[in-house]
Amino acid sequence: MSDHAWLEHAAPYALGALDENERASFEAHLSTCDVCTAEVRELRNVAGLLATAAPDVAPPPRLRERILADARAVRPISTTPTDASAATTSPAREHRGVSRFPSGRGALIPWLAAAAAVAFAAYFGQQYRGERHQRLAAQQALASARAAIDSTTTAVARRDSVIALLTAPDVQTVTVSGSGPSPSARYFLDRRASRIVIAANSLPPAASGRTYQLWGIQTGRAPVSLGTFNTDSSGRALTTLPIPVGLRIAVTAVTDEPSGGSSQPTTTPFLAATWKSE
Repeated sequence: MSDHAWLEHAAPYALGALDENERASFEAHLSTCDVCTAEVRELRNVAGLLATAAPDVAPPPRLRERILADARAVRPISTTPTDASAATTSPAREHRGVSRFPSGRGALIPWLAAAAAVAFAAYFGQQYRGERHQRLAAQQALASARAAIDSTTTAVARRDSVIALLTAPDVQTVTVSGSGPSPSARYFLDRRASRIVIAANSLPPAASGRTYQLWGIQTGRAPVSLGTFNTDSSGRALTTLPIPVGLRIAVTAVTDEPSGGSSQPTTTPFLAATWKSE
């Protein structure tokens, strides 16, 4: 029997409809099969929901009498042989497939009920799994939508902040450019808000393990790092960096530094701009 063939035992096992030998064999299989174990777990979850799958309904007044009448009409199952041939049934005959269980309506009803319960559980198991997959897909789509909204909201807020800085009346602007294809930059300095924006163009991305670092230089003092940045594949960058409290910038410049930045410039500065005093 293949592993997939065992799946047909999952529903009756979850409902307790297997006989002792079948249950023992299936439980031995469960100890080594994750597929069947998961199937039984899901069917048991469904079985637990069956009790609340429909609202409580009061039975019709005559239902009890009809059930009792049907029960009286069923011939009782006897545990003793009714004739000599039944008492002398040989093991060989049983082995050939002759049922040891009594026939008739009384014996059939429990098996019909078990078959109906198995079919019912299998149907609702499929419905439950389908709805669960749909719910998970909807949750994932919702999470992606929320992430996209959050990302867009952040980007819009950042853009609005930059626009507000660029259009503020007290912002100083300096453009630095070279001849030919050399890089250029425009700086926007807002001393009141202690921020500076650098918009770079035609500046190739820093090499692997390297970064660009912007420095603010106050007259008579060592350069102070304002932060690091890099350009995209087109050689452009738009970066807003804070200015340390108390720093009176007279000159700004960019250097090429190791990834993470340096405490002081280690290469020749470029894109240098001079600022008027406050």
